[in-house]
Amino acid sequence: MNQAIQSFFGESRSLFFIVSISLIVLEWIILLFSKDIKSNKEGFVNILSYLLEIIPYTLLGKIVILGGMMWMYQYRLFTLGTEWYIWGLAYLLYDFMFYSIHVLGHKVRFFWCIHGVHHTVEEMKLTAAIRGSFIGFIQGPLTIIFIPLLGFDPFMVFIVESIARIYGLYEHIHEKFVGKQPWLEKIFITPSVHRVHHAKNHKYLDTNYGETFSFWDRIFGTFQTQLEDEVPEYGIVHDKINSENLWDVQFILWKDLWKDIKSAPRFIDKLKYIVMYPGWNHIDGGKKASKYRNDAWESDVKQKEATQILLSDTTPKTLENNTN
Repeated sequence: MNQAIQSFFGESRSLFFIVSISLIVLEWIILLFSKDIKSNKEGFVNILSYLLEIIPYTLLGKIVILGGMMWMYQYRLFTLGTEWYIWGLAYLLYDFMFYSIHVLGHKVRFFWCIHGVHHTVEEMKLTAAIRGSFIGFIQGPLTIIFIPLLGFDPFMVFIVESIARIYGLYEHIHEKFVGKQPWLEKIFITPSVHRVHHAKNHKYLDTNYGETFSFWDRIFGTFQTQLEDEVPEYGIVHDKINSENLWDVQFILWKDLWKDIKSAPRFIDKLKYIVMYPGWNHIDGGKKASKYRNDAWESDVKQKEATQILLSDTTPKTLENNTN
């Protein structure tokens, strides 16, 4: 194992933590004094949720996550070095894994109950980035734990993850500081692109899964830029969750899942409630987020066509009246 990477790993983890907390506090203070912040309570729930998520990581991180990665590294398929391009490959692979696990968090209800906690925020600011589930340790490590099998040093993977998380923190910055960056979003997930991901507008549902690079979304057809006439409304399509209530944020999605499981008459349907997409039901199959999105776009097209027809019908009459 490369001793230099191990040494840098220990120093960088502490540094990245300090930088993250410092940026979060600085933004909060600025928003507070400029009166651009809507809810301090939501910010405190974000921090409490972070503590609930980070405690299991702290207790199990070295034993389970790092231990598992070290074990897999012993049985790696390739032996890679620490050259600059290996770091670049590690970052690309990490970002692809993030995209894949992120998609899983939206497409499988069990994982949505974990990841959905992050989406309950109704105001985008840096503290929103750290709102996580108390059992986030089940889903989060899936992004990195298998990467060492391909020959990437586990400590290298942890460092890459830390850098990516700093960028992920930046994506949640308040729109007061960073607006839309069309030229940058061709390659990167910008704050405005990530705001679309957090939006509950039907046109925006289940898009922009990447953490650093936007080309994964472009390749797999899940990219959506922020529209000029569609302001993002943050939160999830759920009218019972109070984003300022820690209990609601952490447990209502699980409570709803349990109710649905109990309501299913067949065992196979009970299992489907766990593994199928959010919104699935045993009665008529429910409605996917992609269906909501397509319906919204179709409705928009029909509305524009109707407006054009109305204008074409009224314009000649207006001109005739003006002539008379």
